[in-house]
Amino acid sequence: MEVYDVTIIGGGPAGLYSSFYSGLRAMNVQIIEAQPYLGGKLNLYSEKIVWDVGGIPPMPAGQFIQHLVNQAKTFQPTIRNGEKVTSLKKRADGNFQLETTKGKTYLTKTILLAMGNGTLDPSPTPFFTNKGEPLKNVQIAVTDFEALKQKRVFISGGGQSAIDWANTLAPIAKEVTLVYRREAFKAHESEIERVTSGLVKCKLQADLVDKKLSADGKIIEAITIRNKETAEEEMILVDEVIVCHGFNQKNELFEQNDVGLEVFNEYYVETTPQTKTAIPGIFALGDAASYSGKVHLIAGTFHDAINAVNAAKLYIDPKADAIGTVSTYADKLKPKVAKIWEQYTTE
Repeated sequence: MEVYDVTIIGGGPAGLYSSFYSGLRAMNVQIIEAQPYLGGKLNLYSEKIVWDVGGIPPMPAGQFIQHLVNQAKTFQPTIRNGEKVTSLKKRADGNFQLETTKGKTYLTKTILLAMGNGTLDPSPTPFFTNKGEPLKNVQIAVTDFEALKQKRVFISGGGQSAIDWANTLAPIAKEVTLVYRREAFKAHESEIERVTSGLVKCKLQADLVDKKLSADGKIIEAITIRNKETAEEEMILVDEVIVCHGFNQKNELFEQNDVGLEVFNEYYVETTPQTKTAIPGIFALGDAASYSGKVHLIAGTFHDAINAVNAAKLYIDPKADAIGTVSTYADKLKPKVAKIWEQYTTE
């Protein structure tokens, strides 16, 4: 059975960039992703603009995913979609053994935990049916902006996602109402300034107290909110509802491993700033990791990936260079660089 140098659990930004960097450091890699697609949580916001990555102009998350995937495939890693790791143990020969939902067994020298906060399921809300399914005009993520043109849009939530949707939809929707139960929004300051500038109707310290459904019980026609300070109630007519209440983070791997991997603060893995966990050979990065100075941005994820791959390389070969470098003069990149230059010179 093949033994991989690196197994990356998770195919979001952290895992995808780790794949590229592992290949650059001449390690054979596999990515195991529970979803049938790559890109992680970015797929929930495929139409939202990604702003915070150095050197990349603002672009829709869906387009950004494709750039990440193309880069990740540079050194032909093995990619396994729709397959979830269910158990993990350390063998007597020093390798880790993984079991998956497809009944497969894989061996690997190191593991990079890049699964974010685990499997993401929407948190139950008043906008869901008794079976836990969203009502017909309720969305967790917007995938078609055009469908919301001239619609009365109700957004519940006050974090970065809620603010982003409100700012994006304000110019095209008939009306955007943003309702949050706390005293202040939690997002980048510049985005909060935009959302409170007048185009969006902002309702802070408001609780959702009732909803009016259509005759068939499948569509929300109106939502009643109550101000926490004044107890005043207001009924808001709606066409579409966007719910930004976060997700239930689930990661069974913490419950089904024999190596001592533990969850910290509900769904993080506690690491050093170099992504090392308490188990030698296992590294955690991206949203899965927690350490002093951690930056929970995509840009910070790339930094984690570099540290994790370099640490994995040293774990496998203590005599290797501690830090890998990316140079267009590297032998492994020369053929690819030549093709890129050919593309630009022929345009």
